[in-house]
Amino acid sequence: MNFRDSLNKHRIYLTIIGAIYPLGFAPFGFWIATFVSLCLLVNEVIYSCDAALIEQEENHSKNSDKNTNLSLFSIGLYWAYGAFGVGVSWVYVSIHEYGHAPVLGAVAISFLFVLTLSLVKAAGIYSIGKMTQWFGRNLLVLIIPFAWLVSEFAQRILFSGFPWLYAGYSQIDGPMWMLSTWLGVYGVSWFLLAISSCLVLLFNFYSKLKNAEGKSYFHRPTLYILIILVSIPLLAAITPTEVIHPEKRSIDVALVQPSIAQDEKWDRHHFSRIVDVLYAQSNDHWDADLIVWPEGAIPAYRHQVKDIIQDMNRYALKTNTDLLLGLPVYEPAEDTSYAAFVSLGSSEQTYHKQVLVPFGEYVPLGQWLRGIIEFLNLPMSNFSPATTIQQPMDFSDYQVIPAICYEIAYPDIVFGLMERADENMSKPKLIVTVSNDAWFGDSWGPYQHMEMARMRALELGIPLVRSTNDGITAVVDARGKLLGRINRYEQATLRYSVNLDYYETMYRKYGLSGIYTILLISIGIFLLALRVNSSK
Repeated sequence: MNFRDSLNKHRIYLTIIGAIYPLGFAPFGFWIATFVSLCLLVNEVIYSCDAALIEQEENHSKNSDKNTNLSLFSIGLYWAYGAFGVGVSWVYVSIHEYGHAPVLGAVAISFLFVLTLSLVKAAGIYSIGKMTQWFGRNLLVLIIPFAWLVSEFAQRILFSGFPWLYAGYSQIDGPMWMLSTWLGVYGVSWFLLAISSCLVLLFNFYSKLKNAEGKSYFHRPTLYILIILVSIPLLAAITPTEVIHPEKRSIDVALVQPSIAQDEKWDRHHFSRIVDVLYAQSNDHWDADLIVWPEGAIPAYRHQVKDIIQDMNRYALKTNTDLLLGLPVYEPAEDTSYAAFVSLGSSEQTYHKQVLVPFGEYVPLGQWLRGIIEFLNLPMSNFSPATTIQQPMDFSDYQVIPAICYEIAYPDIVFGLMERADENMSKPKLIVTVSNDAWFGDSWGPYQHMEMARMRALELGIPLVRSTNDGITAVVDARGKLLGRINRYEQATLRYSVNLDYYETMYRKYGLSGIYTILLISIGIFLLALRVNSSK
C-alpha cells in the first residue's frame, strides 16, 4: 500500500467514526454510539499527540515519519465531516425544498455550512496538540475535555451561533442524564470526553506497557482519575433531589398543532383557512387554563389582524383562559420587526425573540445578499433580535419561561429567563416553547430540536410544553421525560394536565457556574504545569 492510499483510508475511517456520532441523538437515541465515536476519536488524538511528542524529543527532520500521519487538525476535520455531514444533513432539506435553491446550490450551501462547523471542531482538536506540548501528556485527561468544551462554546457564539449536536444531549436517555441537573448539557459533554480520555489512556497502558514479568498492568493514576470521574455521575444519580410542591399543583393545557404546509404558510390565498383551523382546534378547549398556538401561528403582523386578536381576547377573558401564540410584531416607533410571543386574556404581554435564525429570520449582510437567490429572500426574514432584556411571562398563579423555536437550543437564554422568574419564588414555573418545524421537512431536525427542549426541562427541573406547526408538539415533565405528543404532519390538539411540581436542581441555582469552575480549575492546573515545565 502506498503512502497516499494509507492516508485516504485513514480519512475514510475518521469520517465513518464521525458519522456514528449522531446515532446517539434523536431520533435514534443509541447513546453508546456517541460514546464509542468519541473514544475512537480520542484514541486518534492521543496517538497523534504521542507521535508529535516523540518527534519533538528525538528531533526528527521535517522529512521524518511524522509526515506519514494526518495532522491533528485533519483528524478533527474529517471526523467532523462525518458527524455534522450526517447529523445536520437536514439543512439541505430546508435550503432546497423550502428555500427553493437549485440542487447544486443547496448542496454547495449545505457543504459550506458543514465545513464551517467542522473547522470549529478541527480547531479545537488542533489545540489539544499545542496544549499537550505546553502542559505535558499527563494532563491529557483535562486537556481533551477542555478543548472540546471550548469548541462547543464557539459553536454557541460563531456567526450568531449553532448550538447543535452537543455531546451532552446524547445522554438524556443514557446513564449520565442526572449529571445535567448539576452542570447542564455542557457539563455532561465535559465528563463524556474526560471519561473517554481515561478509558483510552488505560487501554493504551494495558495493551502496550509491560512490566518485568511480561504482564500487562493499568496505569494507576489514570485509573484513580477514572474512578473519580465515574463516581460523580453516579453520585448525581443517587443524590436525592428535593421535590417542591407549589400551591398550584397542576395546569390544564391545550397545545394546538395546525399542521400547515410550509409552502402555504405565507401564501395569502391560504390565510383564511389557516385562521379557521386555529379557531376550530381551539373551540373545544376554552375551559383549559392555558391554550398555546405555535410560532407564527397567524401569518401576519399583529397590527394587521387586530380584529382576530380582539376576538381571541374576548374568548380568553370570557373563559378565564390564557392564550399564548407566536405572532410577528412591528414597532413603528423603532421601525423594527420582531418575532414575538404574545399572551392574550387577563394579562396581555409580549416577548421578543432574542436569537434569530440566520437566513430564515434575518439575512446577514442583507443589503448586499438579498436577491442573489430566492433562498436569501424568504418571507419574514427581516426581523431584529430583542433590544432589551426580556422577562418571563407572569400570570395570576404561575409563570411562563418563553422560548421561541431556535432559542430553546441556548441553555444560557433559558437559564437567564429562569433566573429572573425565580425573583418571585411563590409561583410555579412552566417552560413554554413554540416552533415552526416545517422548515426541517421530513428529516431528523425536529427530533433533535425536541431533544434539546427536553434537556432544558431536565436541567432546570421544571415541566415544559411545546406547540409546533407540524411536530413535534409535546408535554415534558420536570425530569425531561416525554409524557404526551402529537406526531409530525398530524393536525390535532394535545390536552394535558401538567404537574407543576419541580426539583431544586443545582443547575437551576448556579447555572453555568459549575462548568466554569471546572474550566477555571483546569486553567489553574495548566498554568502550574507550564511553570513547572519551564523551570526544568
